Amino acid sequence: MPRGGADEGRRRVGIVDVAAAAGVSRQTVSNVLNGRDEYYSAMTYEKVTSAMRALGYQPNRAAQTLRSRRTMQIGYHIFGEQLDRAQGFTLHFLLSLVKAGSEVDHQVLVFTHHHEDPLGVFKDLVARHAVDAVILSESTVEDDRARFLADSRIPFACFGRLAPDLPQHWVDVDNEAGMRAVVDMLVAEDHQRFAYLGADGDQYWKLERLNGFTRRLAEHGLRLPKTSVFRGPDQGVRRRARQLLTSRKPPTAIVTGSDAVAAVVVNVAHSLGLRVGVDVAVTGFDGGAVGLTTEPTLTSARIPVERISRELIGRCLRQVEHGRDDEPGLLLPTELVRGGST
Repeated sequence: MPRGGADEGRRRVGIVDVAAAAGVSRQTVSNVLNGRDEYYSAMTYEKVTSAMRALGYQPNRAAQTLRSRRTMQIGYHIFGEQLDRAQGFTLHFLLSLVKAGSEVDHQVLVFTHHHEDPLGVFKDLVARHAVDAVILSESTVEDDRARFLADSRIPFACFGRLAPDLPQHWVDVDNEAGMRAVVDMLVAEDHQRFAYLGADGDQYWKLERLNGFTRRLAEHGLRLPKTSVFRGPDQGVRRRARQLLTSRKPPTAIVTGSDAVAAVVVNVAHSLGLRVGVDVAVTGFDGGAVGLTTEPTLTSARIPVERISRELIGRCLRQVEHGRDDEPGLLLPTELVRGGST
């Protein structure tokens, strides 16, 4: 038998094969691989990536890198505390981001920093040309990392809004609208006594979720005592949940600022012998893996992490291909997902 046996003559699947399987042109496949999403629709994107998976298509990364002088890598900066095992949403988003990058033949390089000032690691990445673009997590409106990248003319995108004088390379969710939908659902189910529990911190999204909750309750003509609102660390949330649920007139619905906080409330309710979804309704905000592990599963305002990941990758690659753009930020809606906790 000749060397290679049955594998001899088996040729590598190429871009032409993908184009034929997807029923599109070779250029369209190239556009998808390079994130030029102004040239194709969401349906075309799905057809092309499905054909790649079905054919086992593996682009020649080395050839692409030599031709384009690109690394085919996108950096994702993450803070150390986000790697805490309690940060279920962070892991959910990271997996989605890695998948979105792989679908257009890019690797996601996760990095953090060991000093109080994170800019040192950014300067090192820029000096070494280690990545083609950077995605920022937990971005703040006045974000020093975004300013450094903008000044250095490094393509970047943020999960979170930026100040008006910065390039608006961000994608975010409408936190207030998501919370209004939660309140409307609970009011429609005749809940009258509410409480709100959330994590501490002055990040704008935490404040928006609380504001969306309190404003919508007021619009429904429902009064919320100050003692029914608490934001703090897990232990504080645990204590306040216990106080609320053992009070003379306990809330019939506890709305929380995240699935992680909601899971704490569910555990407290169980410890008191209460039936979540029957004796008390509990809602979250994230709609990720944490809410699926509680019993019962959480009702939550789901953040569309898959679409956010694709949008962030696409925004980075458009800048790599065409330079800085003036596109506005993108605000996406959440989706109310019903579980057994309400």
